[in-house]
Amino acid sequence: MNSSPTGAGRRDFLGRTAGVTAGAALLSTLTPAPASATPRSDASRRVRTQSGLVTGVPAALPGVTVYKGIPYAASTAGENRWRAPRPPASWQGVRRADTWGAACPQPVTGIAADKVPPLSEDCLNLNIWTGTGSSPAGRDLRPVLVWIYGGRNSAMWASQPVYDGANLVAKGAVVVTYNHRVGAFGNLAHPALSSEGGHGGSGNWGVQDTVAALKWIRRNIAAFGGDPERVTLAGWSHGSSFVNILMISKLARGLFHRAVLSAGVQYTKDPALGHVAGGYARLAAAEANGTAFATYMGASTLSDLRALTADEIVTKVYAQGAPAAGTNFGNVLDGYVLPRTYTAAMKSRTEYDVPVLTGNNKDENGASPTLTMTVAAYEAFAATTFGDRAADFLALYPATTDTEAAAQYNNYARDEERVSTFLWGTQFRVTAANRSPVYTYWWTHVPPGQDTTNPIEPADGAGAYHGAEKYYLFGNLYGTDRPWTAADHAIADTTSSYVANFAATGNPNGHGLPVWPALRTSKPVSMELGDHFAPLAAADSAAKYAFLKGYLEAQTTEY
Repeated sequence: MNSSPTGAGRRDFLGRTAGVTAGAALLSTLTPAPASATPRSDASRRVRTQSGLVTGVPAALPGVTVYKGIPYAASTAGENRWRAPRPPASWQGVRRADTWGAACPQPVTGIAADKVPPLSEDCLNLNIWTGTGSSPAGRDLRPVLVWIYGGRNSAMWASQPVYDGANLVAKGAVVVTYNHRVGAFGNLAHPALSSEGGHGGSGNWGVQDTVAALKWIRRNIAAFGGDPERVTLAGWSHGSSFVNILMISKLARGLFHRAVLSAGVQYTKDPALGHVAGGYARLAAAEANGTAFATYMGASTLSDLRALTADEIVTKVYAQGAPAAGTNFGNVLDGYVLPRTYTAAMKSRTEYDVPVLTGNNKDENGASPTLTMTVAAYEAFAATTFGDRAADFLALYPATTDTEAAAQYNNYARDEERVSTFLWGTQFRVTAANRSPVYTYWWTHVPPGQDTTNPIEPADGAGAYHGAEKYYLFGNLYGTDRPWTAADHAIADTTSSYVANFAATGNPNGHGLPVWPALRTSKPVSMELGDHFAPLAAADSAAKYAFLKGYLEAQTTEY
């Protein structure tokens, strides 16, 4: 971790590296049932989609079938590059959906070859986990959870073991993961593209892929036993930013009915939004970056850019020493996909009124268990950040030694993140006048050891890092090779039960689970998940909450 007070954790990391049975038996203690009693997968059952028939394969748990690599849109190569996704081609006969689909082009340097799927611009495909007997014929339509991966440039594909959906299926859901365009392919804005598209803006191609996937799910998921009227859109980091955008955009209205934002949202005046995955560039800045990109690539027209190979683009954009101008790709305030700022959406009351579950982690937002900081650096940070209120900050978070400086910076960063999330919740409920509940969490548990199955997961020392809760939200510890303990399995069982309940009803609570209170705007409280399952104040004291609330509300930049 970076020792700089503004360089560690999420604010720099950006993702680099109902019928629900609560309290089900821990996966670590499951024993095989007799053959006659073991649920059998419906893998051989033919399912008709809009493009043709498919069959699946048995998933990681008994009674669960996974359908891999089903196209939801056409290839994005050639003339389809940097255009809205087109419908997929149909096929004759039965397609065996037994192989993960290609991932979209991205750098994979430093990742073991056996961990990298095929890379192709024909990458708009999805995976579906569903359970035995979950079919429209049985009138047993189940809630659907659609998961959007996170990451920063690399290891962004839907087939990673950490996204395995079998456990949530065992708890009553249908789970979908999908691949979408990333990096330059997913976010290039350019004046010529803005003119070509007919909407006056460009960029956000990956978000448009998400809309196409949701439309495919709307038309097809009932054939897999999923309820198109109970779709939860969920994601972490980069994926969480897509959920946030689609809560504002009209392109996905009616296509999802609940939202999960893991490593989620910030108050819309939080300075962090200037440099976390949930932020965006304004169209003019994004187009300027796109113009610089074309110059860097030696291309004078869109035809020239589309004639480049995907490998050429990836190699140059992520080359060591590549210029910042022309290689910076993120979400875009384009006026179409993202039609207005987050603040304007709240104030205009156009934020989508759906139940929300969102939260952040103990060791992000600059906090780190290995942080080092001198008193001088800490005091300089206070002066730069809080100006004439620096003395008030230092009185609340005092430090006289370097060890205390690091600890107090961590305490501040953790408090500020919880306060920012809570203030977003108050905006959603009060400013936007939404009636749907908001459930916020604070993740505190540290995954043990190292996970060699997932190339961007940190090892020991990262603490409750950015994205650490993913394993537990899915409850799929069986698919990864960390040295899980009985405590980890218990935490995963409880956490994934919350997720399954939320997908089913819009409320994470259920029989046998610690009560998770919905956000009350008059009471700054979150819910600790992980080492404990209990309500937790938004800051360590009322005085700290008041200070941080005042600091955030006094910011002049509104995102």
